[in-house]
Amino acid sequence: MWITARHIPPKWHSGPMNGPPLADRMLNPAARLLWRSATTVQIELGDRAVVVDGAAARAVRRLTGRRRPDGPSRPGRAAAVLRTLGEAGFLWPRPLDEDDDRLAPPAPRLACELAALAARHGERGAELLNARRHVTVVVHGSGRAGPHIAALLAAAGVGRVHVLDLSGARLTQSVPGGLNPGDEGRNVSSAAAEAIARAAPEADCRPLPPEDHPDLVVLACDEPIDDDRRAALHARGTSHLLVRLGPGHGVVGPLVIPGLTSCLRCSDLHRLDRDPAWTALAVQLAAPHRGGGSEVSLATVIAGLAGQQALAYLDGDQPTTIDGTLEQHLPDWRIRRRSWPAHPDCDCTSGR
Repeated sequence: MWITARHIPPKWHSGPMNGPPLADRMLNPAARLLWRSATTVQIELGDRAVVVDGAAARAVRRLTGRRRPDGPSRPGRAAAVLRTLGEAGFLWPRPLDEDDDRLAPPAPRLACELAALAARHGERGAELLNARRHVTVVVHGSGRAGPHIAALLAAAGVGRVHVLDLSGARLTQSVPGGLNPGDEGRNVSSAAAEAIARAAPEADCRPLPPEDHPDLVVLACDEPIDDDRRAALHARGTSHLLVRLGPGHGVVGPLVIPGLTSCLRCSDLHRLDRDPAWTALAVQLAAPHRGGGSEVSLATVIAGLAGQQALAYLDGDQPTTIDGTLEQHLPDWRIRRRSWPAHPDCDCTSGR
């Protein structure tokens, strides 16, 4: 008997396995079991894989069904292998009966989200998906990507998503998954609420009461953020993610956690260090540009990147856009990361 693991981070092997004993566990539904030979199986879970041979392979095979395996658990080294698999997230609690839905997603349409989270986080994926139901995100700005990002987050299980934009929708803002061409002239907030409902009928699109604070604000703006809005977000301690689109480029980030990471002013100060005329340019860039816009394919890619970064933050992961941005400049297909550390002349991280 042997077991070989590939691409399993060390965190998957730390500490004892929590939860039900091995006899009450089954193979993670997100895992894929492949027979390499009559006595060897390969189990894949996301980008991780294990190869199990001998008696342990037969023991793994007994864990693939919903029914409880007959007889006692296999002793010795086979049980040790199963325990290792359990610690790595390859095993889940076995349903008590056919109607047991302890690991079912909050809504049936979220089954793929649960499978994807389980591939990365094991059994904890169900907890993360359930936690998203209690999260609130507010999207500011009249950029093309804003309503699309809101719909993506709701489709991923975020419970409350509101787009705050009282301006009239423009035809050029329409994009698959976001505003429709027929929304032209309508209030953007109302039209975005319908886009969210199409993606996630159970999502709450109502505005937040004045006394409530969102878990994250997405600033989907194609122009610089004014100082008053930036100061208000810091005063409330509200985390925020900047998303911008241009004719040939898109930028996601930085994701700002007030008091802990670099802020939007830091990036302005870094630009000013390199270009003394930046302050004057920023004022002019804030004015509406009649020739602005972006390709629909680029807008879709940037909306997807923004959704990934927002979910990484909400799930408690480490977003790549902390102290940095993710950028795509056409025709280059690559997504590049650019660092924006805290600027020494900015007091945004004085408390850390």
